[in-house]
Amino acid sequence: MTDRDIMISTEQQITELIDLLAADTTIDPLKFRKELMQIRNKIHQVTSSAIDYQVVLDNLDDNILIANDEEEILYVNPAYVHHTGIPREVLIGHRVSDILNSRKYFSVATVPDVLKRKEKVMKLSNLDAGKNPGIVVGVPIFEQDNPDKIQYVVATNRGLSTFVDLRESFSEFIQTLKDLHQDTSAVHIYQRSKDMSPEHTMIGNGAAMQKIKQFIKNVAPTDATVLITGESGAGKELIADAIYQGSNRANMPFIKINCSSIPASLLESELFGYEKGAFSGASSNGKKGLFEAANNGTLLLDEIGDMPMVLQAKLLRAIQSSEITRVGGTRPIKLNIRLIAATNCNLKAKIAEGTFRSDLYYRLHVIPISVPPLRERKEDIPLLCAHYQEIFSERYDRTLHLSQENIDVLVNYSWPGNIRELRNIMEYLTVCCADMPEIDSSFLYSIFDIDSDNAYVEISQNMSLNEAVSAYEKEFLKNTIKDVRNLKEASQLLEVDISTVSRKLKQYGLSIRH
Repeated sequence: MTDRDIMISTEQQITELIDLLAADTTIDPLKFRKELMQIRNKIHQVTSSAIDYQVVLDNLDDNILIANDEEEILYVNPAYVHHTGIPREVLIGHRVSDILNSRKYFSVATVPDVLKRKEKVMKLSNLDAGKNPGIVVGVPIFEQDNPDKIQYVVATNRGLSTFVDLRESFSEFIQTLKDLHQDTSAVHIYQRSKDMSPEHTMIGNGAAMQKIKQFIKNVAPTDATVLITGESGAGKELIADAIYQGSNRANMPFIKINCSSIPASLLESELFGYEKGAFSGASSNGKKGLFEAANNGTLLLDEIGDMPMVLQAKLLRAIQSSEITRVGGTRPIKLNIRLIAATNCNLKAKIAEGTFRSDLYYRLHVIPISVPPLRERKEDIPLLCAHYQEIFSERYDRTLHLSQENIDVLVNYSWPGNIRELRNIMEYLTVCCADMPEIDSSFLYSIFDIDSDNAYVEISQNMSLNEAVSAYEKEFLKNTIKDVRNLKEASQLLEVDISTVSRKLKQYGLSIRH
């Protein structure tokens, strides 16, 4: 009998008591009846509004398992039995570790880890002898009177097959996960190069990266302005980091500013600072700008292509004169700064559109460095995987195992999001798939939203050169347009005009679905 059943029974007994006492002439029936009615009404409010939690759990589609502090399984809901195929009698009253050691029903469990760590644990599970992979989360519930002692562990599981319809939300999920563990502010300030984390390391030994490394070796010791171009996520910021670390200013401040992340109305005062009373809400003491903060050091203007035109003129004057004037001020402030700019835009196209100043472009375009996309340097992918595998294994205290087949899948993926996408994938795999002896490659295909049969471009020896090129071009376009919203974005990513993109999509029967 549940608590709710007991309260309902009590309510019925009080009702009967009211009826009996109403006939007793030795007491004031009206007064006593009124008091009992008030009690009954309060109980009725509880019974009518209380939730029968077992009924709720029994009807959830997620798999639910509840164990005590001895790992003994106390409850599984019908969905657990239905989705896993494990008989209820095999589970109830048995210890999780005993079932795990039998290797008959599942090979991964969170309950023992939750009891050991006394914290939430998430893993990629392998229920029903590997036929039903899923994500399982174990959560500790502590005793009310003893917050250090676990009373129950609740494990919830959902099969990966149920996430098929959510593939389009994967990138959003990864970005959210990234935001939880990484500072995403528009400004990053480093006082010296040794303050930077191991992630700020340029990885790659392929021909393209060897050429860039040699170029950086020649450029870094100078004070020449550098313009870094390349697709979003290709590693432009890492190139800037390498230039800073190899420069004569490595012991001076390095300030990174994302020009697209700061509202246009605030960007000028952030860059150049302001005097007291310069505008409504300004600090009474004024404020030093980021240019001043970077004096004698290095300044990275990331996403320079998104800087408003009115600020482009002021930036040009600052570069030409090596001085700035605060907002609301009249006194010029002399500066000595090494400037690096980066963009994923085609600045010449923006000049033609009238959204970027040609004189500023040529001021920035002193030492141009073009970063190739990851799909053009596949030989670097295993090194990058190992690099991030080490970083995230240490960060989360988990071990990720990648088979050669896994590596082959990662190498042959087109990586439209470049290094940023690869970094996110490695973080996701470390969080969700750690401690597994091997990751099923079909799981990787589902993450990338590609079929295993189409994971590679099939090139037959009987194909002509034109046929082979067309096969690759179609697959390349197919993977590229997944992450764009319109033809304009696709043309910028592919660095061809919109009419060419439109013609190629029609040629291969492809379309942008966003």
